[in-house]
Amino acid sequence: MKKNTFLLYLLFTSCICFNAFGQSTTLHENFTTCISSFPTGWQQYSVIGTDVWSCTTAGESGNGVQMSGYSSGNNNTNEDWLISPQLNLNSFINPFLSFWSRTKYAGAFMQVLISNNYAGAGNPNSATWTVLPATLPLSNSDAWLLSEQINLTSFKNQPLHLAFKYTSTTAAAATWKVDEINVSEGALTTPDKFINVGQCAAGNSSSGVATTFTMSGFTGTLQIDAPAPFELSKDNIAFSTQLNYTSTISSIPQTIYIRISPSSADKIYRNKISFTVNNNLLGNSILLLGTSIPDDQAIRIATWNMRWFGDPSMCNCDTSIARQQATIVLKNLHADLYCIQEMVNVNKVALLANALGPQYAYSVSPFGSLATSPSSGNYAGSQKLAYIFNTQKIQSLGNFGLLASTYPADTATNSAYYCFASGRFPYIMKAKIVLNGGITDTMIISNIHAKASSTTTDYNRRKCGAEKMTDSLLALFPNKKILVVGDFNDYIVGTDVSGQTISPYQYLLNHGFTGITLPSLFPNQTTYVGSSNHILDNMVCNSTLYNKYIDSSCFIFNEVLQFINNYASTTSDHIPVMSYFKYDLIPTNLNEISQEKHDVIHIQNPSSNTLNIQNSVSGNAPFSAQVFDLFGNLLYSFQDKFENDQYHRDLPNLHSGLYIVRVQIGKTTYPLKWLVY
Repeated sequence: MKKNTFLLYLLFTSCICFNAFGQSTTLHENFTTCISSFPTGWQQYSVIGTDVWSCTTAGESGNGVQMSGYSSGNNNTNEDWLISPQLNLNSFINPFLSFWSRTKYAGAFMQVLISNNYAGAGNPNSATWTVLPATLPLSNSDAWLLSEQINLTSFKNQPLHLAFKYTSTTAAAATWKVDEINVSEGALTTPDKFINVGQCAAGNSSSGVATTFTMSGFTGTLQIDAPAPFELSKDNIAFSTQLNYTSTISSIPQTIYIRISPSSADKIYRNKISFTVNNNLLGNSILLLGTSIPDDQAIRIATWNMRWFGDPSMCNCDTSIARQQATIVLKNLHADLYCIQEMVNVNKVALLANALGPQYAYSVSPFGSLATSPSSGNYAGSQKLAYIFNTQKIQSLGNFGLLASTYPADTATNSAYYCFASGRFPYIMKAKIVLNGGITDTMIISNIHAKASSTTTDYNRRKCGAEKMTDSLLALFPNKKILVVGDFNDYIVGTDVSGQTISPYQYLLNHGFTGITLPSLFPNQTTYVGSSNHILDNMVCNSTLYNKYIDSSCFIFNEVLQFINNYASTTSDHIPVMSYFKYDLIPTNLNEISQEKHDVIHIQNPSSNTLNIQNSVSGNAPFSAQVFDLFGNLLYSFQDKFENDQYHRDLPNLHSGLYIVRVQIGKTTYPLKWLVY
């Protein structure tokens, strides 16, 4: 699997078809068999240096090949070639080359070359090579990039070799990786490389989402495949998992429609559409995301460290490009609540919220490291925490900095100020959840950006902060649904710190909280670009909220590395994480219903057709009440008053089930759930 990115992924074996003279007549090399030696026909040649091209398990999809001039603790001088089998492309009308590549660390760019007179062995410098116009990843970007539409037509009339030439010096030695090398008939252009088709309940179909592609210069048959439950259509009427086209569409833009038709409830589906010409798989694809989670019953929550967002001097990025890319990422996630870390420029977060639509609002922490208020001289340039939220489903009941009131009275080395990166306190949001069917609830979100780095001192500061945060959350919000989310800068199981074995967040887990982003659930995955098994961005919730978490609905959105060009250089060094929480219209946990209450009004659950309400504060106050079914139909409406803090009323003709009771005392309304048996 491709770093476990897709829940379902088809692995295609290497396809090198040889004619009677030992030449390959087509090429699709994904290096699946590259373990201890190169696939048949491939060779590496070292002109200078002792470092050589080799196989790697960290390819774009499974295994790949890589080259680095850094070894034995030093940068070394190297010139090394990776050379393809001899290719005979006479059968192609317009052959095009595509491949994936990735680079990390400073150093010279790899070259992609082609030759019609290389002998097939020996020093490649003895032959004539032409540099191909391949678009390569930015230096030290450490993200996979698809190079495509490289026209080989002018070279096809004679046998040829392709080559990837690597160079390094004692001053700089980059690492280059290559995977999924394809020669196909024609050039495919797919503007949308990622599509979120949305959600629909099991047994239904979503609306079709339109996208376009153009296939130029091909003969034969183009086949487009979508794995179930995704479906395709040419006319947005007839849908199937496969579409076929003849060469009559060559160079003519085509519109297709994509939808999801799930049969299982409450599932997340991530996969991709593939393109095949004459049975040759192309390197192009369209990544897909869809769910069978009803939108009117669920809250989608994402967390993302956006790397000094809005401050190009600190992230060495262009702010306008970063904002453009960030908008694409956020829109594709379709979250109801975005928990953001490393937000610097407050005006930029306003622009992000506006780009998402008029229903989105935002709030930014009035504090950051070394800045305990907006009036601080350090505030403008500090890393802040932020929320962007869909007001149609989430209403903010207030925000504050957890433990921020302890400053400046306590700034010792065990203080909350010190433990939370010198004033980067958890940013609390009291969120009122409002869903269709009359469902309302309150969720407490603690957005954190813990102390960074991997020294023992940093570890102790994270541990101290986790302990103080846990105690404070439990004291302030007993019996509330609590989510702790953000950049933990360490693991929730184990730790990244040498000499330590226990997570600095173990105290949180020992006090009723459960990790959603457990490393056992995301083997080999990472939330930090360029690493593996490095989940720093986490979601942890208490048991009350965990009952609402949809099992296996959390995912690391590493598709961004493919559909955002040069993601690490232009956007962020962290990868977003997303989870879903569902509120059933009819609860399955009677104990939860029996405890449904507010500070003033209590309702007996379950009960017969007698509505029993207790007023714990206002004595014999007058009130009004309404009873609704789950479709919003008003069934009863009346006014009365409490007697000795109690009220009882028989309501005949109610069937067994769940109802919504709204009690109003003065100007305050209390919505409650009432289960009738």
